[in-house]
Amino acid sequence: MGLFPSINAGEMIRGQAINLAIGVVVGIFVGLFEDVPIDMVPDMLIFGLALGLLAQEVFLVQMSGRPGGTYAKEMEEFTASMLGIASKRFWLGGILVSFLVIGMVPLVLSPRDLDAAAVFRLICVSVILTLGIDPILGTLPKGDATATVGSLVIYAVVIHSGLSGYPDLAVQLNGHVGSFSAVTCSSIVLTYLLLSTRWTYIRNLCYRMADGWVEFGLYIGIPLFIILQPEIPDFIDLVFRIYIGA
Repeated sequence: MGLFPSINAGEMIRGQAINLAIGVVVGIFVGLFEDVPIDMVPDMLIFGLALGLLAQEVFLVQMSGRPGGTYAKEMEEFTASMLGIASKRFWLGGILVSFLVIGMVPLVLSPRDLDAAAVFRLICVSVILTLGIDPILGTLPKGDATATVGSLVIYAVVIHSGLSGYPDLAVQLNGHVGSFSAVTCSSIVLTYLLLSTRWTYIRNLCYRMADGWVEFGLYIGIPLFIILQPEIPDFIDLVFRIYIGA
């Protein structure tokens, strides 16, 4: 197939148009309620990300995997292979409960009040992590521990990079545009990054649809670069210190 395999432009445009549309809605929603964050990820962003992932599951994953959909055959094969291990709902329910239990520990130990808002944020974080891990379940029937752990590590790096870079990007944009636009744009980039990464995992791990460099750039590379570009000067400085020791 070569370095640049043929691209299904129509399928790629439709999928990413849905992800981008969800990202725009989430970004505007967050921008209406939140100010520029300094060193934290606001509650409304977490709520918006959870809703965005749920919307993606409904309007992209389930729609493309329904009978007659783009990935109907692949969805049927994936579901059949997963049922050889256990019900998908069983796995997702267990993962969701596990994240809820794990999240209760830092919540109880933190100075934040254990109120409805804190519990709702915990639920949203658990939903985000559960839906993110969902496509990685596609590696389990193969019994390949390296593929499973490797996928988890890469996804964790993307989430960490996105959430840690979000405040810096919002602050940087706030120096050029207003607070609403800064929060909205940075929220769009972060939401699009997480949605695109999950969609890439679903296509690769569940539907066995390999992506080339063009797809990778549009799905993950460009949004990841945008959200991390405020850290480029620090990275260059680190490279210099590694080479010259000062």
